[in-house]
Amino acid sequence: MEHFDIAIIGGGQSDLAAAHAVRERGLQPVVLEASAQAAGSWPRYYDSLTLFSPARYNSLPGLPFGAMAIATRIATK
Repeated sequence: MEHFDIAIIGGGQSDLAAAHAVRERGLQPVVLEASAQAAGSWPRYYDSLTLFSPARYNSLPGLPFGAMAIATRIATK
C-alpha cells in the first residue's frame, strides 16, 4: 500500500501549485481529481480558455508558461 502525507482534492491550477509546495517541503502528496485529466472545472463550462494576464502570472510553480519558459532558458545560459 502506498503512503501519502497529504491528499489534495482537485487537479486545477491552485491544486497543482499546492502539490508542488508540499513536495518542496519533502512530503508526498496525492492529487485526487474527478475528471480524467488535470485541468480543473473550466473545460466543462467553456469551449476554450484565453489568458489575459501577463505570462509570468500564468505559470505553475516549477513549470514556466510559454514565453516565460523560453526567456528563462535564455537568461540562464
